[in-house]
Amino acid sequence: MNYTLEELRSIPIFFIVGKGRSGTTLLSTILDSHPNVASATESRFLLLVWQRYKNLNEWKPELAEELFDTVMQDYRVKFLWEFHKEALISQLKQLPAETKVQDLIKVIYIYRNSSFQKGKIKFIVDKNPRYTLFIERLGQIFQDGKFIRIIRDPRDNITSHVKFTRKKVGLLSNKWLEYNLHYDKCESKEKSRYITLKFEDLVIDKHTFFRKFEDFTGIDSLAELEEKRLGFKEKFEEKFSESLKEQHQSSVKPLDPKKIGHYKVKLSEAQVRTIESVSFPYAERYGYVIDLPQRKVTINEKLAYSLGYGFHRYGNTFLYNLPYKSIVWLRSFLIQNVFVNKKSKLDKVIKENA
Repeated sequence: MNYTLEELRSIPIFFIVGKGRSGTTLLSTILDSHPNVASATESRFLLLVWQRYKNLNEWKPELAEELFDTVMQDYRVKFLWEFHKEALISQLKQLPAETKVQDLIKVIYIYRNSSFQKGKIKFIVDKNPRYTLFIERLGQIFQDGKFIRIIRDPRDNITSHVKFTRKKVGLLSNKWLEYNLHYDKCESKEKSRYITLKFEDLVIDKHTFFRKFEDFTGIDSLAELEEKRLGFKEKFEEKFSESLKEQHQSSVKPLDPKKIGHYKVKLSEAQVRTIESVSFPYAERYGYVIDLPQRKVTINEKLAYSLGYGFHRYGNTFLYNLPYKSIVWLRSFLIQNVFVNKKSKLDKVIKENA
């Protein structure tokens, strides 16, 4: 099913952002089951393609294979995605000379294999928590793109993170705060392109959650698709590797109200107090209520949290500010020397928590 340039340019694109472990994968899975939605998960191929082709003056059919190779430089794509490659290359070769990089990116999303049956794609959604760090750039690339933040109680969010990362709750709290502050900063410049939805509403008031989502995006029938979600297990098994199945298994489990406030039985009082000291009073804006008297965060802690977030943020963005050839070389190195080791460590943590 080929798309004309006019059809590609009529397809709106949405980015689901916010701190990870906030229900973004669940929402992405529901969206992926929609026959008219191309819903992608956690790849940053878009930034690679943009860096490579942002100065493209004239699209040529012979560039199709090169573009595909560029996309495959992203390790998430390399390990987790599949494509209708022949159909993708055929579509790329049929595009006219006036094709822009934004059009090429949309084609990649559309021709990514889904576990679900697809019709004509009318919407594109890319779920990636780390895109929170790239909102300004994404907004420049897709000037009509819109952003959806899923926010979750920081204590529950961090409880979910601790199981898989073993990172300190103070650092995780600061990341939660900084991600949300950065989103607010971007939203303040053009509010019509942004919306915030609460994870808790998805669990206890899903019809209101989906109505707000549908009003913002125009994507309908999500409540009905969510009702069928428990039948997605086989599709889910196809979609994720063993490590990611464990991390995202809640995507095919019933919505459980007990997940709200589960930090009360999972975290110590000292951990809760640390999280609240960092993330409140900001979290109160979204209706979250403090449990314990706050302790004062020390100067050393503030410095450590800020440095930790700084390394996280600028380490993620640094790579995509390099010339394209440098990006490719570094990503090849990281795939061979970091990603594989990271995956094995994650498998180990999962086994220990089983």
